[in-house]
Amino acid sequence: MLSVEEARKRVLDSVSALESEEVPILESLGRCLAEEVVARDNLPPFDNSAMDGYAVRAEDIAGASEDKAVELTVVGDLPAGHEAAFRVGARQAVRIMTGAPLPQGADTVVPVESTRADGDAVFIMEELPIGTHVRRAGEDVAKGEKVLSRGAALGPAEMGMLASLGYGRVRCFRRAVAGIISTGDELVAVEEKLSPGKIRDSNSYTIAGMVREAGGEPLRLGVVSDDAAP
Repeated sequence: MLSVEEARKRVLDSVSALESEEVPILESLGRCLAEEVVARDNLPPFDNSAMDGYAVRAEDIAGASEDKAVELTVVGDLPAGHEAAFRVGARQAVRIMTGAPLPQGADTVVPVESTRADGDAVFIMEELPIGTHVRRAGEDVAKGEKVLSRGAALGPAEMGMLASLGYGRVRCFRRAVAGIISTGDELVAVEEKLSPGKIRDSNSYTIAGMVREAGGEPLRLGVVSDDAAP
């Protein structure tokens, strides 16, 4: 008797990859890539804040603590989605939101929880090293880096990555179509009323679900009687 491993090897040795087609990423779930995907841009594309707080120069807040807060002048507000038009100079700060680009001159973000605002001034109550709470451009993925390999299965996370990198469409292998035949004189369609000795054809639905889960297209071909089955 063949082992499962040997049977699988014989099947795989007898088949070749299907042709590829370009599909929208919304239709790529469960598909396999026909070509590798390379990052077109840095991700994130620019240095940005990982926290709501204040963009500052680390040297200006050296020694800051709750008992010895450092006062800085707030020179602007920077929400996410806006260009960093401010420049942070000595003993200055910019109020910044999560995801907003880091303004020139700043190298650190102090979380709002470690500050106390007072009009145009902010008191920093924590010393932080350079780069704290800053997400650098290309920190997650660098431009030109291979992100997904040929043959990779696409799930929700991969779809999101493709969208982040500007891929609205992607080339995938065509889905394999698997024909499913149920055999047995005892089988009837699921909608039929049972008569003595009959059961409903359930296995074809189970197998169809397994085919679809594996990325294929199930094609139920109906029930064949025992006499007609090869």
